[in-house]
Formats: sequence, structure tokens, C-alpha cells
Amino acid sequence: MTAEPDVTPLTSDAQLASLWRDVLAPSFPPEELMPLDDLLAGCRSGVQTAYGVEQGDRVTAGIVASWSPGTRVLLVDYLAIAPGGRGGGVGGRLLDLSVAAWRAELRPAVVLAEVEHPAHHATHARHGDPAARLRFYARHGARVLTLPYFQPGMGGPGSSRVPAMLLVALAVGDAEADRPPSSVLAEPLRRFLVEHLVACEGAVADDAATRRLLQATATDQVALVDPADPEALATVPVGALEGAERYAPPRSAG
Repeated sequence: MTAEPDVTPLTSDAQLASLWRDVLAPSFPPEELMPLDDLLAGCRSGVQTAYGVEQGDRVTAGIVASWSPGTRVLLVDYLAIAPGGRGGGVGGRLLDLSVAAWRAELRPAVVLAEVEHPAHHATHARHGDPAARLRFYARHGARVLTLPYFQPGMGGPGSSRVPAMLLVALAVGDAEADRPPSSVLAEPLRRFLVEHLVACEGAVADDAATRRLLQATATDQVALVDPADPEALATVPVGALEGAERYAPPRSAG
């Protein structure tokens, strides 16, 4: 019987460089990928944290998350397996063990992840199948937030956003996996979204897409739905982007 792979923290520059080069860069399109220097700086400062699986001196699977202590929200930025190594349960083990470790260490109010909406993103030979990815998260207890979410421009002012993304909750407070929550508190979520937009784009844009996203958190709770239920998933508003909304706002001349 094949031994289950060890999942360990990735903390050294060499580990993180291998994670970026061997796992993340082949798995994500450029507009969704943070620069290596940003990953190194984030992990050094504690803003980001990573776990992975290594074979020799090479990382073959990894997960990266950003921690917001002010809102107590943890966002999984990336979860990926190196090309040729997918299957066999490595991704599920990596997800379960890392989320458990983060919950024990940080006690987040909610653990989030971004997933392409399978109805609006096609399967890509290199970057994978959005429908399969959503099914994977559903098997591990994920619930979709009913928000018109888009991924902010990762490259700062003027960079491309990614439309029609789903924001999913992997864990909510102390809720157990066998009793999935039906909602999450809106106020810390709204503060997190503002913080995340500023961190990625340099400002909170005054455009319709951003207003729709933040307005959806102007309530006490944000509902969560089962991604495995097509009718429930159809109730989630889509973070469509049109015209200038497709880009982060340009840097102010002032």
C-alpha cells in the first residue's frame, strides 16, 4: 500500500521558489498568479502561509493562504498539484490537513477559497476543469457564498480582474464538517473584501461590479449554498465584468 505523503509547512525561500516554479506557475493563468517576490515577502511577514508535499528538494503539491488578523478571515490563494501528479488523494489530504492546522493555530472566523464558476469558465488543458475543482471542494465540505464575486486584479492598479468567480467557505468558526453552516457573518466578510481589494488593486474602485459585491454584504448574514446542488448554485449571483470593470482602477495621478 502506498504511504500517504507528508504534509509540512513551507517556510524557506527554496521551498517557496519550488512551490511557485514547479506547482503554481504551471497550474494557474498569469492573471491569477502572484509574482514570486510577493509570495516570498508575504510568507516572510506572516501575511501568507503555505503547506506542501515534497519529493527530494522539489515541492510537488502546495497550498497557500493569506491571513487577515483584523477580520480573522483566511483566504486560500492557491491549491495545486504539479503536472503529472494529480489524483491519488494528495490534494484532498493537503487541503484537509492544512485547514485543520490553520484552524488550530489561527482560529479563523471563516476559511475562504476562490473557484472559477464552471458555467462561465471552460476546461483548460493546462489549468484544469472548473467543474471538477468545484466538485472536489464540495466533497470536502465547501459551501458557496451568495456573492457576485470576481477576483481582484492581482497585478495592482490597471491589472486584469477575473470575472465569474465563486467564493467558497471551507470552514466557518467552530462548525463541524458534518453540520455545514447555512450562513456566515457579513460584517467581517465585508471588511475583509475591502481589505483584499485594497491589497490587490491599491484602492476600492467606484464601479458597478465592486458596488454590487460590497452591497451583497450589507446585511447581517451571507447565505451559503451547497455547490453540489445545481438549483442552489444557480441562485448565486455572477460577478460579471463589463468594459472598464474588467480591470483594476488605474493608479491615481495624484
